[in-house]
Amino acid sequence: MTLPGVLVVNSSPSWGGNEFWSVRLAQGLAEHGHPVRFVWSHQVVGDRVQAAGLDGRRIPLWNDLDAVGFLQLHHEMVGHRPQAVLLTRWREYLLGGLAARLARIPRTVMGLGLKILPADDLKRRLTFDLSDRILVNAPEIRDTLIERSWIQPGKVQVVVNGVDLDRFQPRAHGDRTAQGRRFREEHGIGPEAPFVLTIGNLTDQKDHANLLDACARMRNQVPDLRVMILGEGLRRGVLEQKRQELGLDDAVLMPGFVSDVLPALAAADAFVLSSDNEGMAWVLMEAAACGLPVVTTDVSGARHCVEHGRTGLVVPPRDPAALGSALVELLTDSVRLESFGQLARVLAEERLDVERMLRETADLLFSDVD
Repeated sequence: MTLPGVLVVNSSPSWGGNEFWSVRLAQGLAEHGHPVRFVWSHQVVGDRVQAAGLDGRRIPLWNDLDAVGFLQLHHEMVGHRPQAVLLTRWREYLLGGLAARLARIPRTVMGLGLKILPADDLKRRLTFDLSDRILVNAPEIRDTLIERSWIQPGKVQVVVNGVDLDRFQPRAHGDRTAQGRRFREEHGIGPEAPFVLTIGNLTDQKDHANLLDACARMRNQVPDLRVMILGEGLRRGVLEQKRQELGLDDAVLMPGFVSDVLPALAAADAFVLSSDNEGMAWVLMEAAACGLPVVTTDVSGARHCVEHGRTGLVVPPRDPAALGSALVELLTDSVRLESFGQLARVLAEERLDVERMLRETADLLFSDVD
């Protein structure tokens, strides 16, 4: 029996959490036997699609009035006749929804990964009306969306993201893995230096400036502190200047983007997220799966990945004093550091398994679809 198929569309010009989720979800559905096609607009996404062994093609979508892109997308849907279309970016929500409606696709799903209240205008109303279901990855996003009376609450369904628990494993108890030790050596981080890691694009949303201010406040209490910001983006120049002004050139490392974060996670003592807006941050799940205690701002999805006072600490966004105090509290208490890390892995096993995410998403995409 042939399983129902899906067309996944991601028109992003950059690689980030949304794009990782789109490709990982498509790959997982394909591995479970669903016919999957993937449409991308920029090669930074296309490269990952092809590396994952997924079938698909490039269709440029420059904006939500791109007539040529709309016609190509409609042609793709008519030619392959998927039972469901999953649209993952604002740029394709309107065009993709119209194309799917004209192609008579049984189900159109809009994937939203950030807590944003949509504008109350005709364009947004039409966009949401064209989708049969709205897939979000955190209850906070759902609660924000249904503040709009014209978004039907029953349309909005939560499927929490999941992480590969076999790939993201805790380091050996009482010692660092060889992988983690090599990472520290390569980056000049001493074997006993307190090492805090964060991973994310250098954007305003991630608010790394908040983290730099927190680091400046805690230097005297944790003198050997090393913090690494893994990622790349348009804010690099601004952040490097701020790092220099705060005298943090030695304490804060910014080596750029890496394709494999496992060595860094194996080397770190703790993980920090300083964002002022998120959906369900992949890095929080990966850190928990690796048995790392976490200090995170209280953004959407954070409390599903981190239990305050049990697996980590949750602080208000845009509050460097609170962020710095929480990091000091954790790094100066070795008993809590180890306990939080062990319980973080337990939480990941209970809540954050990727197989659960795939099952729930397949049900949302295909249930009751002819």
